[in-house]
Amino acid sequence: MLLRLRIWVADRPGALGQVTRELGACGADIVQVSVLSRERGRALDEITVFMPEPEQQSRIERSLRSLSSVTVEGIRPSGEVPGAFPDLDLLGRVAADPRAALNILADALPRILAADWAVAVHAGAAGPLPESAVLARSWDAPREPVLPELPRRAATVSVGGARYACAPVGEAAVHVVVCRIGDPTFHRFEVMRLTRITEVAAAIAGSRLSVRGAGPAPTAVQSQSPASAAAAD
Repeated sequence: MLLRLRIWVADRPGALGQVTRELGACGADIVQVSVLSRERGRALDEITVFMPEPEQQSRIERSLRSLSSVTVEGIRPSGEVPGAFPDLDLLGRVAADPRAALNILADALPRILAADWAVAVHAGAAGPLPESAVLARSWDAPREPVLPELPRRAATVSVGGARYACAPVGEAAVHVVVCRIGDPTFHRFEVMRLTRITEVAAAIAGSRLSVRGAGPAPTAVQSQSPASAAAAD
């Protein structure tokens, strides 16, 4: 089982070594480490580990939270194998079948971005959406998803414990939205990655991109749902 750990670590010598020792003691095999950002004396690291026993995830989280130099932002299963090229695989599938681009994006993006599900909808669609308003969906997406109000540009939005990232698909007035239930929130680099994938997929598909209908009128999001939004850089 692959896990993707996102943690804040004190940006000083030895801090990351302390983390790797804890992971080793838990039986985790580190396969990739990425530094997402540095600020105010801390580094935001994303570490992919292999766990032979899935039930050890809770032990990893307890061990990391016990370190004074570490703040755990989120731990999630990962379907992306380090060293593979899922972005290129996705774009290759789009090139082979441009008319299915939206279905291919919705199907592949949750695995690439460690999300729970994805849908393609007309830009501006929000609130409870009938099945007919969803242009494409991943296999595990809700049949009638509830979306917050989303900017018409690439962005990330949080509503309660649900994290959303969206990006437009070319000039088709369509957005792909990915949803992650629980932490961590989508990082700006993840939103940039999503944006680049949708841009290239739309360029490959061109006029062959199949988008049905003129799009439903946006509906209001329930006002009692707390939301925070941050536009991607």
